[in-house]
Formats: sequence, C-alpha cells, structure tokens
Amino acid sequence: MALEKNAKVRVLRKESYWFNDVGTVVSIDQKATSIYPVTVRFERVNYSNLNTNNFGVEELETVR
Repeated sequence: MALEKNAKVRVLRKESYWFNDVGTVVSIDQKATSIYPVTVRFERVNYSNLNTNNFGVEELETVR
C-alpha cells in the first residue's frame, strides 16, 4: 500500500481510540527504524484532547 500525504485512511488498530474512523495522513517518516511512521489527523479529539496519532503502515487502509 502506497500512502501519500493528504490521503484518507481508515484505522485498523483495534485498541486505538479511532478504530474504524477515517483520518487524513499528515506526514510519513521515511526512516527504516520507525515503528509507527505515519501521522494521521482526525476530526474528533480523544480523551487527552488530541486529534493526531502515529500508526504503522499495516494498521491503515486507504479510503476512496
């Protein structure tokens, strides 16, 4: 899956606050050592009043 900046993605990580929600890719870290290289921004905030989180590429699904 080739993710790009500004792509709409669905979160597949079950323990995430945003599980099955759709967010927008803000940035992708190109370093090979990054475990969670993709930063995603959401419309709603979580319990800590944050609206961004980092995910692994395999934890995201592109939405059209």
